[in-house]
Amino acid sequence: MAFSREVIRELLAGTAAQRLALKEAYAGLPGTRCRRRTHCCSLLPEMSLLEGLAATQLLLEMKPDQRLQVSNRLLRYFFLNPVEILSCPFLEGHDCLVYQERFFGCRAYGLWSREYYQKQAKRSRQAKLLGQQQWQRLGVALPQEVVDFHLNYCPHVELEGDVAVNDEVLVQTSDVIESISGQLVPWHDQFRQEYFSDLSFLLASIALGLQQAIQLKFEIVRDILSTGNHEKVEDIVDKLDDFFEDLKNR
Repeated sequence: MAFSREVIRELLAGTAAQRLALKEAYAGLPGTRCRRRTHCCSLLPEMSLLEGLAATQLLLEMKPDQRLQVSNRLLRYFFLNPVEILSCPFLEGHDCLVYQERFFGCRAYGLWSREYYQKQAKRSRQAKLLGQQQWQRLGVALPQEVVDFHLNYCPHVELEGDVAVNDEVLVQTSDVIESISGQLVPWHDQFRQEYFSDLSFLLASIALGLQQAIQLKFEIVRDILSTGNHEKVEDIVDKLDDFFEDLKNR
């Protein structure tokens, strides 16, 4: 079985309790404030399927013009992230369009200890190197500056209120979110293993079909690296209808 519009509709309709539990897990974290320079918004973070569904529900509730703009940014992100450093598709100016439902990775950034964050960054770099090797096997050499890119540790996040937080609390919260999302079998595991916890990949596969999305991404990345031409990705994005409207109406 593969993700489809119908599967997403059923998951959205049947996960009200899980999404409420997700909000309760988020509520256990402290409020924060920062300089809002959006350096941490240079990527779409990995997330659980449940978090991706919560963001999808917010997209469905947006006005059509705004929803189309965000869905187009999600598609561009999917196609271009191997060759360019892109902003998170949910970033508009200095504002996060899903801030109240922002993902755990966003909420925890700046709260980890420096030591724990450096360990996470090392694992992330190792994963990106593996991805680079996979592209190399396909005959594509990704830009080294994109492969090497990572978010630096942020010392500027300040806590609000009296809620205590440390690495143990953050790990426990992450585990709780994974456990809640894990109730969505088999889709939770499929999102992790086949879509690499990437919401842009999931939505591109629903809009275009899984195999076509993968094939187009390979062709676009190869063409951009050889010619610098973005016309193909823009043509694909421009021709797609608002597939979120389809999710909403049926």
